[in-house]
Amino acid sequence: RALQRQAKQLGVPVGLLSVRTVVERLWELSAPVEGYTDHVLLNTAKKDQMDGLLQSAKELLSLGAISRQLLCQEIWKAEKPPILEMVWRLHKENIVTLEEILESSPSSSVAVEWLCADLRVLCGQPGEIEVSQQIRSDVLSVLVRKAFQESQDLLTSRSKRTPQVCFAVLDEMLSLILHTVSNSGEENCSQMEAAKLWINVFDVGLYGGTLFVISLQKFFLHTLTQILTFKPQLKVSDAVGMQWKWSFAKTCPLLTSLYRKLFVLFSVEELMAHLQQVLETHEVNWQHILSCVSTLLVCHAQAQHSLKDLLTRLLSNAFEAYDLESMITAFLLARQASLEGPAVFMSYTEWYKLSFGNASSYHGNSKKSLVFLLKFLSDLVPFEPPQYLKVHVLHPPYVLTKYRPFLLEYVSLAKTRLADLKVSIEEMGLYEDLSGTGAPAQPQCQAQQDVEKAVSLFEKTGRIPANVMEASIFRRPYFMSRFLPALLTPRLLPSKPDPRMSFIESLRK
Repeated sequence: RALQRQAKQLGVPVGLLSVRTVVERLWELSAPVEGYTDHVLLNTAKKDQMDGLLQSAKELLSLGAISRQLLCQEIWKAEKPPILEMVWRLHKENIVTLEEILESSPSSSVAVEWLCADLRVLCGQPGEIEVSQQIRSDVLSVLVRKAFQESQDLLTSRSKRTPQVCFAVLDEMLSLILHTVSNSGEENCSQMEAAKLWINVFDVGLYGGTLFVISLQKFFLHTLTQILTFKPQLKVSDAVGMQWKWSFAKTCPLLTSLYRKLFVLFSVEELMAHLQQVLETHEVNWQHILSCVSTLLVCHAQAQHSLKDLLTRLLSNAFEAYDLESMITAFLLARQASLEGPAVFMSYTEWYKLSFGNASSYHGNSKKSLVFLLKFLSDLVPFEPPQYLKVHVLHPPYVLTKYRPFLLEYVSLAKTRLADLKVSIEEMGLYEDLSGTGAPAQPQCQAQQDVEKAVSLFEKTGRIPANVMEASIFRRPYFMSRFLPALLTPRLLPSKPDPRMSFIESLRK
């Protein structure tokens, strides 16, 4: 009745006065306190006042004294809506929903700028952890539902703008994480903490029955695509020389954590198929592609088989269509997988020999295929880490005798490059580490590592490792001058023969 009298005195509709009264009170409660210029959470005193305002607003709404549409319009007449916790509480109490507020914004850019700014502040503002988490998950539920769930055919021309706003906000908040990953070497604790908090919105358990699984799957695949295509600045040649830095252990934990959350709703086959689709249809960020492959291999035992199938398809397509993109993709993926060690994937040497080391290999059926392979390898030479060049020289691809001059031309080029890098093939170890491009190990250290590895394998299998037998025949200088002296280094012998002694005796026979 008081509002009716006041409306009559002012000569304005009671509905408009009611809305303006509520909005003015919202802005009073939004005023910063305790020196916070940026804040999106209410303190205890203002929470109590907000409870009273919500109760009054619900009563006015039930009496038909408030129009939700008019309330949204009045909210946007200011520079931006009230702080995020207040918008969230209006949404939770169904006085006016976040969808309605976004839909009534004066423009898409204004809505995106407001919501992203408040979400970033929310991730960095100290306060009640449970409230902050609930706001994030509820806001994300709205964004995902509007962007991925509702039928676009049923939307009006004005409301079609809302899914675009939701897409933009989701992508912008993802970029917060990806920029933090890119700058992970720099000290910025607040940005790192904010990114960690936003990553939590990808926990499937937060959403219970609020979202359809298919909507979350669409959102997660969209997010994965955005990651894999984020700022594709590195060229293939850069990836060839730098991928040793992108193994699972060396990737920013923030990024591997995000990958693992996104993997939850999919089978390995689905993830590998999506990865292939992105590679075929987009310009990609090679660092993110390869670190994603490493994470998938480390986290899913079945991924090894799926990756082998993908490599087979890529190489088949490469030699059928003489497609360089398929070829380089196969090499990069195989090398990345090998960085994770034999428990996860075969060594690069083994993969290379299996793929190109016999007459039934992809290139073995024609001169054109052989020339295609050798030209590809030759073009890689200026960018190759020396470890891979040495594998190619020591385990050359299969060639018919009449085509051997083509192979020798490549081997000469690779050896010249190794000489320029001051790297000796003769000193290459039997189990050389391909996971780094730093200074190679000293010959004595490398030989000692080879001995330890060979004895360990002998102890497990009871057989002399094939690498040792091959070296005794085909790499005799290294075997005689490095490996055997390291194996026979004088030491105090145990009373009972140990694996090293048994290995020496077996080798002697």
